Amino acid sequence: MLFVFYVDAGRMMTFDMNLALHSVLELKKHMQQECQVPPEKQVLLISGGECLDNKKRVCSYSAGTDTNPIFLFSRKLLESPTPPGPNDDQIIDPELDKRIRDHLDMPIALHTVVKRTQLAQRLHEQDEQLLRNCEKLVHEQHLQQQGWSAVVANLEDLTVEFRRRSETFDMCFSDFMSGREAYYSFLQYFHSDLEVLQRIPVLSVLVELDKQNRRNLEKAKKSAEKEQAEESKTSLDESKTSLEVEKLTVDEPTTNKDVSLFDWISTADDKNTLDQLYEHCTKGLETFNGRAINTLKSEIRACLLETDNNKMKEVKGLGERLFGLENLIVKIKMLVKSQSELAQSFVNNQSRASNTKDPSVLPDLCMSHKQQLQMMGQHHREIVDIRRRIIAAKDELSLNLYHRLRWVMYLEEKIVETDHRLVMYYENLKRLRHHLQVLQQVHLAPVTYLNAVAEVVRRRAFSQSFLLWASEVACHMLTIHNEEMTRRKDFQAQFEGHFLSALFPGMDDLPPSFATQPPSIFDSALPTITQEDIERLKKEVPDLADNLIIPDTSAITNFLLRSVAAMAGTSVRRSIEGNQDVAVEDKPDRTVYEAGLGKYLLKDAPGGSQSSLGTAEEATGGAPIVPPLKDLEKGCESETDTEEFEKVGQSPLELNFDKQLPSPQTATAAGTTTAPRPGPPHHQDAATLTEDNLQISRSEHEKLKSGLLKMQSLAKEAVGHLKNQLADLKNNMTSDIVIVNEDFFNTGTGFKHKILEYECRTNEIFENFKKEQTAITQELKSREESNLKEISELKEANESLRRQIEDSDKSISELRQGMEEMKEKSEAKIRELEKHLSEKDKEKEKAVKEVSDRFIREHKAEVENIRCRFKLMTMERAPSESSLEKSGDYSSLSSQTTLLAQMAENFELDKEKAVNQALKEEREKWEKVLAARIKDMERHFEEDKDLMLQEVARRVSDEKDRQIDVLRDRERDLILECSKHKSTIQQLTECNVESCETELLEMLNALQSDKDRLEEELQRLKLEMTGSVSVCEGILHED
Repeated sequence: MLFVFYVDAGRMMTFDMNLALHSVLELKKHMQQECQVPPEKQVLLISGGECLDNKKRVCSYSAGTDTNPIFLFSRKLLESPTPPGPNDDQIIDPELDKRIRDHLDMPIALHTVVKRTQLAQRLHEQDEQLLRNCEKLVHEQHLQQQGWSAVVANLEDLTVEFRRRSETFDMCFSDFMSGREAYYSFLQYFHSDLEVLQRIPVLSVLVELDKQNRRNLEKAKKSAEKEQAEESKTSLDESKTSLEVEKLTVDEPTTNKDVSLFDWISTADDKNTLDQLYEHCTKGLETFNGRAINTLKSEIRACLLETDNNKMKEVKGLGERLFGLENLIVKIKMLVKSQSELAQSFVNNQSRASNTKDPSVLPDLCMSHKQQLQMMGQHHREIVDIRRRIIAAKDELSLNLYHRLRWVMYLEEKIVETDHRLVMYYENLKRLRHHLQVLQQVHLAPVTYLNAVAEVVRRRAFSQSFLLWASEVACHMLTIHNEEMTRRKDFQAQFEGHFLSALFPGMDDLPPSFATQPPSIFDSALPTITQEDIERLKKEVPDLADNLIIPDTSAITNFLLRSVAAMAGTSVRRSIEGNQDVAVEDKPDRTVYEAGLGKYLLKDAPGGSQSSLGTAEEATGGAPIVPPLKDLEKGCESETDTEEFEKVGQSPLELNFDKQLPSPQTATAAGTTTAPRPGPPHHQDAATLTEDNLQISRSEHEKLKSGLLKMQSLAKEAVGHLKNQLADLKNNMTSDIVIVNEDFFNTGTGFKHKILEYECRTNEIFENFKKEQTAITQELKSREESNLKEISELKEANESLRRQIEDSDKSISELRQGMEEMKEKSEAKIRELEKHLSEKDKEKEKAVKEVSDRFIREHKAEVENIRCRFKLMTMERAPSESSLEKSGDYSSLSSQTTLLAQMAENFELDKEKAVNQALKEEREKWEKVLAARIKDMERHFEEDKDLMLQEVARRVSDEKDRQIDVLRDRERDLILECSKHKSTIQQLTECNVESCETELLEMLNALQSDKDRLEEELQRLKLEMTGSVSVCEGILHED
């Protein structure tokens, strides 16, 4: 199976393994059916942060297993403002708790035991299912952590690549800024350089070579286009070919005219004229300055700074949370194990009860089952609670990852947008630098052209002298080497096998070949520029004549020619030794003439070479003997193998031969043999030896001559045959050329009128488009200026709004501080009132005590008064009264005493009631006063608080609505402007002009980025306004 983990939803999806052999796009289409996410909104990552390419196969990535799945992210879900809902996986039986309660109330019976056993097994199965579900949930949270790690790794990779590109752009821009002044310096001379280029003619030799090269290129292009036309069978390619053919026919007659260097440069590139390059470079230098790039650099720094937000990259506490979840899984496993044991005990007890069928054990068994069932129910509720906590943890993690993924998506989109702008700036900068280099080459073109002309003349003179000297050296060295080899082989043939050879070791050594092959021809592809061309250029541009000075190479040329003369002179001296008929000084001229380079060197060699070769032209009588340089490639080996060998043999050695003189070869051989031998001199007849050597040489010469004559006859026959074939080929080619020319002429005349009409129509369209482009460009520039002005106004409005928000925050803080001060004052006043109340309580108690003391004193005084009056009344009575009267008095006295006691008691009661009443009245009085004051203060405080809160909320809300309306108006205007620009760009795109399209696309991108930035600022201001209002309301609610 192929495993794909949906990180946003936190669930695993499986697909057929055969999809691994298909492309990633095919896998996305299958995933669309599973998760309802379109393929373009799907993002697939693997561990390490690598993003899956739609064109590659799935099996090319090392992912897709259950432990290392492919991570799926939905941009559709992240772009929506609402986060994903909670997990609603319902696998719990809601009737299970009710069934437990019902089973606990069942009567004591065997049927009850059976039902409870079944319920216990059901609880055990449910708990095992919950355990598997919890393990799955925890595993999905681990995979969500891995998915988030992949996202962070992808973001870091993108950041590293973005930082590398920004550093590359910084280096390129720094190099450009370091040479900016130099670019300005040579651009100042652009028009004067054009005037100089118009005065410098291109030599006819160079024009012909350029024409030939162009013809070869056109033939190659024509053949390629014919092949392409045969494959595609389209008329467009045929028209292009005919247009090119017609262009060649039109350009052909202009070959005879003088072409200036400016004309040649202008015709080399028809698309980009020098004026257009100059305009583009001037605008580019004005555009690419420090101020224009600082905005881009600030955006890059802002993006890189946002990517360093470790608070968003790292989910703090996630590891501890997952560790805690693992502990909960361990706890669930222990509970499930306990549930399994209890369920097994239920089954065992049921089987025993069924087997024994003893009703006396049922009460105890039912009681035990009831307790165990209650325990299983408690364990089940714990497991359900742990599962609920795990689901809550997963929902929290999903919500947390949702907000973090939105942040990553926003940041990556911002990085990609900035990267696109960076790449656009980088490409424009590269193009500008390339154009500047072209203009710099144009600035240096006059000097470079003249230096190249002088260098060609110097090289041709040197190469010809060098090849002449090297060929002569090779000829002489080959002759010497062959002579030495022949002599050694002849001597060795006689000496080998003789018994005296033991006395002369080393006689079989042979000399190595040195400088026997002439060098290969070089500088043969150089144009044939002469001294007359240089003189003409000096007359055309006298102010640049210093660049046409050829270095004096006469010393090198004379040295080479003297070397040739010295070798020739040495050969002459060896042959005649004193009786010279040919002067040594004349030998170099004769050698140059014989090599066929006399007139060629005389015409091209500067300085001393002309004077040293002056006699060659006189000797030849001015005959134009200029053989091609490729004949020298044959070297001296060809001279020894063809008829030229006769020329070498007929050297001055034969022309000035004297029978009385010894042969240099014989003399040399004799000298080498007789020099080591001591004794008397041995004289030989020189003439005899010379004649012998001459006979031998003549016989060898005759053999070689006869062989060469045979070869000559064969070569002549072959040459005649080849000449006949060449004549036939020329006749065939001439007829073919006539036919081709006729077809070419007919084709050219057929398309000539069409080309003229096409050019007229194209010029007219181009002129109209140029006017429209100028008008549109001016309009766009004005709109751009107005947009920039509006953006600056929006920035100022944003700053003012930010300042107002800061003022609002400041006023809110001041209001909060004022409320705190009012609260402190109220608390102080309450404390003061409480203190005053306590003082009043003390005063009240003191007054009550004083009143009670006064009442007590008055009561005592009244009691004393009554006692005194009672005593007086008892004293007024006589002691002689009768006993009846005394007894009556005694009875009345006791009744009076009782009456007095009753009165005293009543008085005490009245006094206590009066005191309590007074205390109660005083307490109620002061409590009412205190409550009234507290209510009055609270009412004033609430009124002030409500007024201030309403005022602050009203001001913040009004300002928020006003700013939102302003920003909406701005956004609407910008949307209209963007739509207008888009329509304009669409119209310009139909005209198929790349330069205008690029500028308009850049402007559209800039306006789109401004629009996005303003929308972001609007959203941010909305959030700030909402946050400030909520903070104010929260503070006021807390107070």
